[in-house]
Amino acid sequence: MRDLKRYELFNAAAPRAIASTTNASPIEVTMAAPHGYSTGDKVTVIGHDVNTSANGTWEVTVTGPDTLELIGSEGVAAGGATGTLAPKARVLQAADFRDSNFHFMTDGGGDAALTVKIVGSLEKDPPDFAKPQSVDNQYDFLQMISLSSSVEVDGNDGIVLATEDIHKMYEVNINGVKWVSAILEGTAGELTVVANLFGAK
Repeated sequence: MRDLKRYELFNAAAPRAIASTTNASPIEVTMAAPHGYSTGDKVTVIGHDVNTSANGTWEVTVTGPDTLELIGSEGVAAGGATGTLAPKARVLQAADFRDSNFHFMTDGGGDAALTVKIVGSLEKDPPDFAKPQSVDNQYDFLQMISLSSSVEVDGNDGIVLATEDIHKMYEVNINGVKWVSAILEGTAGELTVVANLFGAK
């Protein structure tokens, strides 16, 4: 019997636009719409300019229906309407597996405006995939191949949706990769991502 493990990385995850951030410790983020998070949730901030120290993975304290604080963060400047905030994806330990299939599913509303990328790392400990790649935060973007059409998706580009839905499966080569996860950016729609890891070593 094939050794197969099924994991859910995102469950109806909704990336949304950031309206502004404060130059404070901790940084307070104001969203462009109500965020729906609870204190203790973990989120990722990606692509936020000026107040760049907001980018990364954080546990949050909710301060209002459209505001939250990034616990442990330190602002470097007030930030404007750039970047997105999304739920943190599950990080999978993939070292014992050679192969993987990922299933990407939106909510059917036809309004998804988002980008999702699969990321991997060889490091001893999992990096912060939401922060920029660096000597101290090493990872890379993994290529995907559609199971229905064999079309390749460049890992650096990811799957890009522009007010549309997706219900597709992709193969991702994880052979030799220790950590696998996903990062999500966008302003509309909800995405679920399920991974099957198999081919035990």
